[in-house]
Amino acid sequence: MQEPEGKKLTMDDAAKALGVSKTTVSRALSGKGRIGEETRQRVLEFFAQHKPHPNVPASEPEEPQPHTCNISMVMPAGLLSAELFSSELLFFPKALKGVSEVAAKEEYDVILTLADTNDLSELSRVIENRKADGLLWMRTLLDDRPAELLKKSGIPFVTVGMSRDPQVFQVDHDHTEACRELTSILLMKGLRKIAVVAGDMNYMVNRNRLEGFYKAYEELGFELDQSLVFTGVDSQSLADRATDAILMRSADCIIGADDLLASLVFKKLEYEKVLIPQDIRLAAFHDGELLKTAKPGITAIKFNAQELGRTACKVLMRRIHGEEVPQVTKLSYEVAIRESTK
Repeated sequence: MQEPEGKKLTMDDAAKALGVSKTTVSRALSGKGRIGEETRQRVLEFFAQHKPHPNVPASEPEEPQPHTCNISMVMPAGLLSAELFSSELLFFPKALKGVSEVAAKEEYDVILTLADTNDLSELSRVIENRKADGLLWMRTLLDDRPAELLKKSGIPFVTVGMSRDPQVFQVDHDHTEACRELTSILLMKGLRKIAVVAGDMNYMVNRNRLEGFYKAYEELGFELDQSLVFTGVDSQSLADRATDAILMRSADCIIGADDLLASLVFKKLEYEKVLIPQDIRLAAFHDGELLKTAKPGITAIKFNAQELGRTACKVLMRRIHGEEVPQVTKLSYEVAIRESTK
Protein backbone atom coordinates (compact mmCIF):
# COMPACT_ATOMS: atom_id res chain seq x y z
CA MET A 1 0.00 0.00 0.00
CA GLN A 2 1.64 3.22 -1.14
CA GLU A 3 0.59 6.28 0.82
CA PRO A 4 0.06 9.49 -1.16
CA GLU A 5 2.53 12.21 -0.22
CA GLY A 6 1.28 14.28 2.66
CA LYS A 7 -1.45 11.80 3.59
CA LYS A 8 -1.24 10.45 7.11
CA LEU A 9 -1.87 6.77 7.69
CA THR A 10 -5.04 6.09 9.69
CA MET A 11 -6.45 3.09 11.51
CA ASP A 12 -9.07 2.81 8.79
CA ASP A 13 -6.32 2.50 6.18
CA ALA A 14 -4.53 -0.21 8.16
CA ALA A 15 -7.71 -2.15 8.98
CA LYS A 16 -8.76 -2.25 5.32
CA ALA A 17 -5.31 -3.20 4.06
CA LEU A 18 -4.79 -5.96 6.63
CA GLY A 19 -8.36 -7.28 6.62
CA VAL A 20 -8.86 -6.78 10.37
CA SER A 21 -11.07 -4.57 12.53
CA LYS A 22 -10.08 -1.13 13.80
CA THR A 23 -10.30 -2.57 17.30
CA THR A 24 -7.55 -5.06 16.39
CA VAL A 25 -5.37 -2.26 15.00
CA SER A 26 -6.00 -0.19 18.12
CA ARG A 27 -5.02 -3.07 20.40
CA ALA A 28 -1.85 -3.77 18.47
CA LEU A 29 -0.70 -0.14 18.64
CA SER A 30 -1.69 0.44 22.26
CA GLY A 31 -0.45 -2.89 23.61
CA LYS A 32 -3.75 -3.26 25.46
CA GLY A 33 -6.33 -5.96 24.99
CA ARG A 34 -6.26 -9.56 23.83
CA ILE A 35 -4.81 -10.09 20.39
CA GLY A 36 -2.71 -12.82 18.77
CA GLU A 37 1.02 -12.17 18.66
CA GLU A 38 1.15 -12.88 14.93
CA THR A 39 -1.62 -10.33 14.26
CA ARG A 40 0.07 -7.78 16.51
CA GLN A 41 3.32 -8.14 14.57
CA ARG A 42 1.51 -7.81 11.23
CA VAL A 43 -0.02 -4.50 12.33
CA LEU A 44 3.23 -3.12 13.73
CA GLU A 45 5.17 -4.13 10.62
CA PHE A 46 2.53 -2.50 8.42
CA PHE A 47 2.87 0.82 10.25
CA ALA A 48 6.65 0.53 10.22
CA GLN A 49 6.59 0.17 6.42
CA HIS A 50 4.05 2.95 5.83
CA LYS A 51 5.24 5.96 7.80
CA PRO A 52 4.36 8.21 9.53
CA HIS A 53 3.67 5.82 12.43
CA PRO A 54 1.14 7.58 14.70
CA ASN A 55 -1.23 5.70 16.95
CA VAL A 56 -3.72 8.31 15.86
CA PRO A 57 -2.62 11.23 13.65
CA ALA A 58 -2.65 14.61 15.33
CA SER A 59 -5.05 15.84 12.68
CA GLU A 60 -7.69 13.26 13.74
CA PRO A 61 -9.69 12.97 16.94
CA GLU A 62 -8.12 10.34 19.17
CA GLU A 63 -10.08 7.10 19.20
CA PRO A 64 -10.99 5.71 22.60
CA GLN A 65 -8.69 2.80 23.40
CA PRO A 66 -10.41 -0.38 24.63
CA HIS A 67 -9.40 -1.43 28.12
CA THR A 68 -11.62 -4.38 29.00
CA CYS A 69 -12.51 -6.03 25.67
CA ASN A 70 -16.01 -6.47 27.17
CA ILE A 71 -19.44 -5.12 26.39
CA SER A 72 -22.32 -5.61 28.83
CA MET A 73 -25.90 -6.64 28.14
CA VAL A 74 -27.88 -4.97 30.91
CA MET A 75 -31.17 -6.73 31.65
CA PRO A 76 -33.98 -5.57 33.97
CA ALA A 77 -33.62 -7.60 37.18
CA GLY A 78 -37.35 -7.43 37.88
CA LEU A 79 -38.07 -9.82 35.03
CA LEU A 80 -36.27 -12.63 36.85
CA SER A 81 -38.90 -12.73 39.60
CA ALA A 82 -41.97 -12.26 37.39
CA GLU A 83 -44.12 -14.94 35.81
CA LEU A 84 -43.70 -13.06 32.55
CA PHE A 85 -39.98 -13.91 32.54
CA SER A 86 -40.92 -17.21 30.89
CA SER A 87 -41.60 -15.16 27.74
CA GLU A 88 -38.39 -13.17 28.05
CA LEU A 89 -36.42 -16.42 28.37
CA LEU A 90 -37.28 -16.95 24.71
CA PHE A 91 -36.46 -13.39 23.59
CA PHE A 92 -33.17 -12.63 25.33
CA PRO A 93 -31.21 -15.72 24.18
CA LYS A 94 -32.02 -14.84 20.56
CA ALA A 95 -30.98 -11.23 21.11
CA LEU A 96 -27.84 -12.41 22.93
CA LYS A 97 -26.92 -14.63 19.98
CA GLY A 98 -27.08 -11.63 17.65
CA VAL A 99 -25.04 -9.48 20.05
CA SER A 100 -22.43 -12.22 20.48
CA GLU A 101 -22.01 -12.69 16.73
CA VAL A 102 -21.05 -9.05 16.23
CA ALA A 103 -19.00 -8.81 19.44
CA ALA A 104 -16.94 -11.89 18.49
CA LYS A 105 -16.01 -10.36 15.14
CA GLU A 106 -14.71 -7.34 17.04
CA GLU A 107 -12.88 -9.65 19.49
CA TYR A 108 -15.09 -8.57 22.37
CA ASP A 109 -16.74 -10.69 25.05
CA VAL A 110 -20.29 -10.17 26.36
CA ILE A 111 -21.03 -10.01 30.09
CA LEU A 112 -24.47 -9.96 31.71
CA THR A 113 -25.49 -7.23 34.16
CA LEU A 114 -28.79 -6.86 36.01
CA ALA A 115 -30.42 -3.53 36.83
CA ASP A 116 -33.79 -1.94 37.43
CA THR A 117 -35.26 1.24 38.85
CA ASN A 118 -35.02 0.01 42.45
CA ASP A 119 -31.57 -1.60 42.36
CA LEU A 120 -28.69 -0.06 40.43
CA SER A 121 -25.90 -1.59 42.53
CA GLU A 122 -24.67 -4.15 39.99
CA LEU A 123 -24.75 -1.65 37.13
CA SER A 124 -22.96 0.90 39.31
CA ARG A 125 -20.14 -1.60 39.98
CA VAL A 126 -19.71 -2.26 36.27
CA ILE A 127 -19.47 1.48 35.61
CA GLU A 128 -17.25 2.39 38.56
CA ASN A 129 -14.81 -0.46 37.95
CA ARG A 130 -14.91 0.12 34.20
CA LYS A 131 -15.69 -3.54 33.50
CA ALA A 132 -17.05 -2.83 30.02
CA ASP A 133 -16.17 -0.50 27.15
CA GLY A 134 -19.84 -0.19 26.20
CA LEU A 135 -23.27 -1.31 27.38
CA LEU A 136 -26.58 -2.38 25.86
CA TRP A 137 -29.59 -1.51 28.04
CA MET A 138 -32.05 -4.20 26.92
CA ARG A 139 -35.42 -2.87 28.12
CA THR A 140 -36.22 0.84 28.33
CA LEU A 141 -38.46 2.14 31.11
CA LEU A 142 -40.79 5.08 31.65
CA ASP A 143 -38.87 5.87 34.85
CA ASP A 144 -35.51 4.98 33.33
CA ARG A 145 -32.99 5.41 36.13
CA PRO A 146 -30.57 2.88 34.56
CA ALA A 147 -30.42 4.97 31.37
CA GLU A 148 -29.85 8.13 33.43
CA LEU A 149 -26.98 6.45 35.27
CA LEU A 150 -25.46 5.33 31.98
CA LYS A 151 -25.68 8.87 30.58
CA LYS A 152 -23.75 10.23 33.56
CA SER A 153 -21.09 7.50 33.29
CA GLY A 154 -19.70 8.73 29.97
CA ILE A 155 -19.38 5.12 28.78
CA PRO A 156 -20.89 4.51 25.31
CA PHE A 157 -24.26 2.80 25.55
CA VAL A 158 -27.24 1.99 23.36
CA THR A 159 -30.79 1.17 24.42
CA VAL A 160 -32.58 -1.79 22.88
CA GLY A 161 -35.97 -0.12 22.94
CA MET A 162 -37.30 3.37 22.39
CA SER A 163 -36.54 6.07 24.94
CA ARG A 164 -38.28 9.34 25.74
CA ASP A 165 -34.82 10.93 26.00
CA PRO A 166 -33.79 12.30 22.56
CA GLN A 167 -30.11 12.25 23.59
CA VAL A 168 -30.08 8.45 23.99
CA PHE A 169 -28.97 6.24 21.10
CA GLN A 170 -31.83 3.81 20.47
CA VAL A 171 -32.35 0.64 18.42
CA ASP A 172 -35.64 -1.22 18.22
CA HIS A 173 -38.33 -2.59 15.96
CA ASP A 174 -41.04 -0.09 15.04
CA HIS A 175 -43.56 -1.42 17.56
CA THR A 176 -45.91 1.56 17.29
CA GLU A 177 -46.28 1.31 13.53
CA ALA A 178 -46.53 -2.49 13.63
CA CYS A 179 -49.34 -2.46 16.19
CA ARG A 180 -51.11 0.36 14.35
CA GLU A 181 -51.02 -1.73 11.17
CA LEU A 182 -52.33 -4.91 12.79
CA THR A 183 -55.12 -3.05 14.61
CA SER A 184 -56.07 -1.25 11.40
CA ILE A 185 -56.35 -4.59 9.57
CA LEU A 186 -58.69 -5.92 12.26
CA LEU A 187 -60.81 -2.77 12.24
CA MET A 188 -61.13 -2.91 8.45
CA LYS A 189 -62.33 -6.51 8.80
CA GLY A 190 -65.34 -5.09 10.61
CA LEU A 191 -64.18 -5.76 14.17
CA ARG A 192 -64.98 -2.72 16.29
CA LYS A 193 -64.89 -3.88 19.92
CA ILE A 194 -61.24 -4.91 20.21
CA ALA A 195 -59.79 -5.60 23.66
CA VAL A 196 -56.11 -5.41 24.63
CA VAL A 197 -54.40 -7.28 27.47
CA ALA A 198 -51.02 -5.68 28.26
CA GLY A 199 -48.34 -5.94 30.93
CA ASP A 200 -46.34 -3.48 33.04
CA MET A 201 -46.73 0.02 31.59
CA ASN A 202 -43.39 1.11 33.04
CA TYR A 203 -41.85 -0.78 30.09
CA MET A 204 -41.71 1.49 27.05
CA VAL A 205 -42.34 -1.40 24.66
CA ASN A 206 -45.83 -1.86 26.16
CA ARG A 207 -46.52 1.85 25.89
CA ASN A 208 -45.36 1.93 22.27
CA ARG A 209 -47.58 -1.01 21.36
CA LEU A 210 -50.63 0.56 22.97
CA GLU A 211 -49.83 3.83 21.20
CA GLY A 212 -50.07 2.01 17.88
CA PHE A 213 -53.40 0.47 18.94
CA TYR A 214 -54.82 3.90 19.80
CA LYS A 215 -53.50 5.43 16.56
CA ALA A 216 -55.36 2.89 14.44
CA TYR A 217 -58.69 3.83 16.05
CA GLU A 218 -57.94 7.54 15.72
CA GLU A 219 -56.87 7.38 12.07
CA LEU A 220 -59.87 5.29 10.99
CA GLY A 221 -62.30 7.38 13.02
CA PHE A 222 -63.75 4.57 15.16
CA GLU A 223 -64.71 4.97 18.81
CA LEU A 224 -62.53 3.09 21.26
CA ASP A 225 -64.06 1.39 24.29
CA GLN A 226 -61.46 2.16 26.96
CA SER A 227 -63.04 -0.40 29.31
CA LEU A 228 -61.64 -3.11 27.01
CA VAL A 229 -58.00 -2.06 27.66
CA PHE A 230 -56.37 -4.01 30.51
CA THR A 231 -52.83 -3.21 31.69
CA GLY A 232 -50.55 -4.50 34.44
CA VAL A 233 -51.44 -8.13 33.62
CA ASP A 234 -48.50 -10.30 34.70
CA SER A 235 -49.99 -13.68 35.67
CA GLN A 236 -52.48 -16.33 34.59
CA SER A 237 -54.93 -15.25 37.30
CA LEU A 238 -54.95 -11.63 36.12
CA ALA A 239 -55.25 -12.76 32.50
CA ASP A 240 -58.23 -14.92 33.49
CA ARG A 241 -59.95 -11.98 35.20
CA ALA A 242 -59.34 -9.72 32.21
CA THR A 243 -60.65 -12.36 29.79
CA ASP A 244 -63.80 -12.87 31.89
CA ALA A 245 -64.49 -9.13 31.80
CA ILE A 246 -63.85 -8.97 28.06
CA LEU A 247 -66.26 -11.84 27.36
CA MET A 248 -68.94 -10.21 29.51
CA ARG A 249 -68.62 -7.05 27.38
CA SER A 250 -69.07 -9.07 24.17
CA ALA A 251 -65.82 -8.00 22.53
CA ASP A 252 -65.15 -8.98 18.91
CA CYS A 253 -61.45 -9.66 19.40
CA ILE A 254 -58.74 -9.85 22.07
CA ILE A 255 -55.15 -8.78 21.43
CA GLY A 256 -52.38 -9.94 23.77
CA ALA A 257 -49.63 -7.31 23.92
CA ASP A 258 -47.05 -10.11 23.65
CA ASP A 259 -46.95 -13.83 22.92
CA LEU A 260 -47.17 -14.88 26.58
CA LEU A 261 -50.25 -12.78 27.32
CA ALA A 262 -51.91 -14.06 24.14
CA SER A 263 -51.14 -17.63 25.22
CA LEU A 264 -52.59 -17.00 28.71
CA VAL A 265 -55.78 -15.63 27.17
CA PHE A 266 -55.86 -18.58 24.75
CA LYS A 267 -55.62 -20.99 27.70
CA LYS A 268 -58.54 -19.29 29.46
CA LEU A 269 -60.69 -19.33 26.31
CA GLU A 270 -60.00 -23.05 25.88
CA TYR A 271 -61.01 -23.69 29.51
CA GLU A 272 -64.25 -21.77 29.00
CA LYS A 273 -64.84 -23.64 25.71
CA VAL A 274 -64.93 -20.36 23.78
CA LEU A 275 -64.22 -21.11 20.12
CA ILE A 276 -61.63 -19.16 18.09
CA PRO A 277 -62.45 -17.52 15.67
CA GLN A 278 -66.15 -18.53 15.73
CA ASP A 279 -66.98 -16.95 19.10
CA ILE A 280 -64.15 -14.42 19.39
CA ARG A 281 -60.99 -13.54 17.49
CA LEU A 282 -57.53 -13.58 19.05
CA ALA A 283 -54.29 -11.84 18.03
CA ALA A 284 -50.91 -10.88 19.50
CA PHE A 285 -48.72 -7.80 19.19
CA HIS A 286 -45.68 -10.11 19.34
CA ASP A 287 -45.26 -13.52 17.77
CA GLY A 288 -43.16 -16.12 19.55
CA GLU A 289 -42.47 -19.74 20.42
CA LEU A 290 -45.39 -19.82 22.85
CA LEU A 291 -47.86 -19.38 19.99
CA LYS A 292 -46.35 -21.85 17.53
CA THR A 293 -48.40 -24.84 18.68
CA ALA A 294 -51.70 -22.98 19.05
CA LYS A 295 -54.61 -24.30 17.01
CA PRO A 296 -55.90 -22.37 15.20
CA GLY A 297 -52.84 -20.33 14.30
CA ILE A 298 -52.71 -16.94 16.06
CA THR A 299 -52.46 -13.72 14.05
CA ALA A 300 -49.36 -11.90 15.32
CA ILE A 301 -46.53 -9.50 14.51
CA LYS A 302 -43.18 -11.12 13.78
CA PHE A 303 -40.02 -9.41 15.05
CA ASN A 304 -36.48 -10.73 14.58
CA ALA A 305 -34.83 -10.70 18.02
CA GLN A 306 -31.50 -11.99 16.70
CA GLU A 307 -31.30 -9.25 14.09
CA LEU A 308 -32.22 -6.72 16.77
CA GLY A 309 -29.26 -7.91 18.86
CA ARG A 310 -26.91 -7.76 15.86
CA THR A 311 -27.97 -4.26 14.90
CA ALA A 312 -27.80 -2.90 18.45
CA CYS A 313 -24.31 -4.33 18.92
CA LYS A 314 -23.13 -2.87 15.59
CA VAL A 315 -24.35 0.57 16.65
CA LEU A 316 -22.65 0.18 20.04
CA MET A 317 -19.34 -0.90 18.49
CA ARG A 318 -19.41 2.11 16.20
CA ARG A 319 -19.99 4.32 19.22
CA ILE A 320 -17.07 2.68 21.03
CA HIS A 321 -14.90 3.44 17.98
CA GLY A 322 -16.01 7.07 18.08
CA GLU A 323 -17.94 6.91 14.81
CA GLU A 324 -21.14 8.80 14.04
CA VAL A 325 -24.35 6.75 14.23
CA PRO A 326 -28.06 7.61 13.88
CA GLN A 327 -29.75 8.63 17.10
CA VAL A 328 -32.64 6.24 16.41
CA THR A 329 -32.53 3.01 14.38
CA LYS A 330 -35.84 1.26 13.68
CA LEU A 331 -36.06 -2.28 12.31
CA SER A 332 -38.82 -3.75 10.16
CA TYR A 333 -41.50 -6.27 11.10
CA GLU A 334 -44.05 -8.60 9.49
CA VAL A 335 -47.77 -8.89 10.25
CA ALA A 336 -48.76 -12.56 9.97
CA ILE A 337 -52.52 -12.99 9.44
CA ARG A 338 -53.62 -16.45 10.56
CA GLU A 339 -56.82 -18.40 11.21
CA SER A 340 -57.56 -16.84 14.62
CA THR A 341 -58.85 -13.58 13.07
CA LYS A 342 -60.67 -14.97 10.01
